[in-house]
Formats: sequence, structure tokens, C-alpha cells
Amino acid sequence: MQFDDVEYELIEKILLGDGRFNSLQREFIELFETKTIVAGPGAGKTTALAAKIVLLLRYLKKIGSKEGVCIITYTNVAINEIHTTLQKAGIASISHPHFIGTLHEFFNRYCVLPFFKKEYNHNTLFFDEESSNDLEFYKKFLMRRYSFMQDGARAFIAEKIQESTLFFDSSRGCIDIENTSGWDKFERYRADALQAKHSRKKQGFLQYDDTFMFSNLFLTNSHYSEMLRNRFKYIFIDEFQDTTPIGIELLRRIFDSENNILQIIGDPYQTIMYGQPMPEIVENQVFKLNLTNRFGKEISKPLNIIMPTVDIQTPEDKVSFAPIILLYEEENQIYTAYKRIIKEYELQSQTFKDNKKSDKVLVWNKRWTPRIKPGITYGNKRSKELETISVQLKRLVIEFVCKKIRNDDESFSELKKWVKNHERIMELNKLLLDFLKLGIADERKQRLKVFINDLLQEKGVARINITNSIFREIDNILNCSDSRGVNGIELTEDDVFTIHSVKGETLRSALLVNFDDGPLTDILFHRYGILSDISYQYTDHNLLYVAISRVTHLFVYALHKDLCTEEVRDKMKVDWIIKGLQGS
Repeated sequence: MQFDDVEYELIEKILLGDGRFNSLQREFIELFETKTIVAGPGAGKTTALAAKIVLLLRYLKKIGSKEGVCIITYTNVAINEIHTTLQKAGIASISHPHFIGTLHEFFNRYCVLPFFKKEYNHNTLFFDEESSNDLEFYKKFLMRRYSFMQDGARAFIAEKIQESTLFFDSSRGCIDIENTSGWDKFERYRADALQAKHSRKKQGFLQYDDTFMFSNLFLTNSHYSEMLRNRFKYIFIDEFQDTTPIGIELLRRIFDSENNILQIIGDPYQTIMYGQPMPEIVENQVFKLNLTNRFGKEISKPLNIIMPTVDIQTPEDKVSFAPIILLYEEENQIYTAYKRIIKEYELQSQTFKDNKKSDKVLVWNKRWTPRIKPGITYGNKRSKELETISVQLKRLVIEFVCKKIRNDDESFSELKKWVKNHERIMELNKLLLDFLKLGIADERKQRLKVFINDLLQEKGVARINITNSIFREIDNILNCSDSRGVNGIELTEDDVFTIHSVKGETLRSALLVNFDDGPLTDILFHRYGILSDISYQYTDHNLLYVAISRVTHLFVYALHKDLCTEEVRDKMKVDWIIKGLQGS
């Protein structure tokens, strides 16, 4: 599918201002076949995906097509960008027959809710990982069945039922139960446990993984899979590396057909949660979106040594500084040396000096923070203040919604539970975090208004508008706080972060610190051929890759001087500057 220059000019003006999509981004935008899109750091994946969706929707609307577009994202960043772009391009919103939302929202809407309506005659779901009332339910269940049993025995069995896990048995196409507690008498009460757990689920009290269990059960009827295949021709899954594998597998089972176009988009090498499996990639099904707009070849060269399969390409006009190996003797010297390097480079480069991105110290272990900055612990008072403000904002919105929807038949506590367990509660959390970081601009007010109105409509209550007093109350809470800087959270005194916490960010510069048994130095040396026959987790390998790929200009790696042998100098000097505290 190709889009003409007029369409590109419209979308580029909205998304890029005076910028233009590069040739690789255009190739991705016009690619409409089932593929895995591996998007490297800074490749403009989110923006290109937003453009692709908007251009596709405009095209389908223009030709009067009823083919559905399904966009599944891990976070709401892409959703917000797509919605904003659509509005600017003259499309009010994504509505029937299309869908945009998270993986859980998709399966809850199109599988779990229809299943509960059909099988259990209701569609009221409560998602609660705590399961605080489940134990009492199991005790009452056992009381009806074993009234003669002592209370202590029933309570013990109820606990074992709670600790067991329901799962979908694909070989038999039904729900079964697993003895996850290892109880030796489980088989004696297996049927009771299965019935009790299933009965509780039937009431709508679910945990988040139950979404996939009931979706699998629903889709055992091939008629429903066929309905979804016919409904959505185009399926885009964003940030696939962060999407639960069982969800990806289920989507493939539905949409991997010759009549559907399924594209999963992300960077498998940004899989950085321990225990999280690496996504499986079929190489002949890969399209590489690997031309970065973030940094120059000075950063891409070491990155391609550390993670060669990524094969990051850089434009000729993009220039960064060669990364630095900063040699130190005392740990408390590292931070001030890093700050001096920043000052030196600001004197050398006006572009670097004018760059408004943050400079951050990155650590593999947050407990190392006071060793870098004596007297400072990770997560200081400011983060606690922000957390307190976040709690205030969330309470305000939840109570506002509850007051609006309350009637004489419902208790306030039950309504609060309904809002807190709503499948879109993570969207509210993201919105309020944006308020904290970026302030309460009109665009963010509109997003909160839409969120609140969606909940009000579910309960048949009239909408609010942007002049509602709740927005003034939010403004007052934010204005009473001095924890925001001019451009968001002020980080000049609180600039030590874990690598995990900066995933998705772009930084001007970063200092990476690896002490003690941290694995990053060994991984770096192994990739440069200094060490051999060593083993390490792919998660730590990915963390090193993520840390380096955050920066636009300058990356500094702190290394104890005793580790810098002649071999290290010889093998790393091609890509790195070896710099002591007093110079090279």
C-alpha cells in the first residue's frame, strides 16, 4: 500500500513539524504484510507507527472500507499520540469497527466479557490481585459441604484452595486446577478446590492472568475466532517485548492467517525484567527499523559490538562524542569527574550545551547510590512527595467519579472498588503521572475528561465538560507542590537512576556505574574479546545495551583503574576514549 505525497505532507506536518520521515520509516509505513518489526533505539518507531495508523484509517475511510484496524499497545503513550494525530488529521476518534487499547482491554472486551455474558448471564468483572475476600468465600463453600469438619481444618483447606491455580488445559479444552502449593492431600480435595475456585471466578472476581484463561476457553469455539478474524484485517501489536508471551501466542492463534495482516513491533533486546523470556524471533519474518535519529556512529559502533544483531545504522549528519572509559581509584571521585567531563564538552560543543535532555547516573543496583554520592540514598524525599501528590490526585478523581455515579442502591465503598478495579485504571495512573511531570495543559485535561466520561457513560450518567471544578482542584494540588521544575521533575540533585527506570527515555549523557559483582563490566569485556568462556544472563546483556542506547551525545563508563590492563586499552581504544581522573 502506498500513500501519496499530499498525505505524507499532512502527517509529517502534524507529527514532525518541519521534519520528514526517512526512507526506512516510509518503507515501514507502507509495509502491509505479516512481519515482526524490530525497531532499534531512536528509530522513531512510535511516531512512524502513529503515522501508519492514521494514514491507513484515512485511506479506509476514503474508500468506504469496513475492514477493521486493531492496535494493541503495552502503554498509553502510543495510544495518546495516535489519538492526538487523528484529531489533527480530521478524524475524531478510533471507533467501530476499529480498536485501540492494551492487550488486556482487547481480550476482556472481545473474549472475557462476551463469555461471561453468554455463560454466566452477567459481565461485571473485578480485577484484584490481592483476592482479599476469596479466602472467606472458600471457607463458606467448605462449610456448606463439610459442616461436620472442625473450623481449623476448613480454614487450612481454604488456604490451600486459595494457593492453588486454575489454568486452561488446551489438550481437553477446559479449565483445570494445579496443586501449586505442593499439598500432599490435594488430590483428595481436588474436585472441591476446582469447583470452589471456578465458582468464585464465575462471580467476576478475577486476577489479571484470568483474562487469558477465559479467552482461551471462549476461543475453543472456532466461530468466535473467525468472527475476530473477519472483524479485524489489520493488527498491530506495539512493544511486543513487554507483552506477555501467552497474549502474543493467543493473538497469533487468532490472526495468523492469509486474510489478516499481523505486525508485532518492538525491540526484543529491551527485554530487561528478570525472569521475562526473550521474545522468539523468526529471522525471515523480520523487518528492521534500525536507522536511528538519536545518536551518531560514535555511539552506534560500540552498540553494534555489544549487540551485533541489532545492526544500528546512523545518518551521516548525526554526530555524538566517542564514549569514555572513566578510570577511577576511589568511588567517591566518580560523580565529580563525570560532572567535569560534562562541563568540558559543553565548552567544546554548543549543540551539546543547548541540548535540554537530562544527564543521569545509571546503576545496576540502586544500593550503590551512596557510594557514588555519599550521604544520598536512592529515591529521596522528592520521590515520596511526588508519590503523595499522586495519591491525592488519584483519590480526588476516584471520589469524584463515585459521587457522580452513586445511587441509593450502591455503597460508596463498592463504587470505589469498581473504579479501582476497572480495566482502564492504568490509563488513569499514566494520565496523573503526566500531570505531575508535565503540568495540567489543555491536551491533558481533554484526555482526563474523556477518561472520566467513559466511566460515567458505563453507569449511564451525564458527561462533564472541561470547565468542571475537578480540573481547578487538580490545578490547586499541583500548584501547592514545589516538587516540579520548569520542564517537569527537577533532577539536578536527584540524578541517580537504575537502568530499568530510564528505559524509553532519551538522555543527553549518561554515566554507567558497575561495582562489586555487577555483571556489566564482564559483559563489556566479553563483547570486546577481552574475556572468553564466561556466562551471563541475557537480561544483563540487554541492560548494558539499553543503558548505552539512551544517550544522544555522551556515554561514560566508570571502570576501576586496576581493571584497565594493556589488553583492555588495546582492544577498546578503537571505539572508546580511556580517560583518567586527571586526563587521558
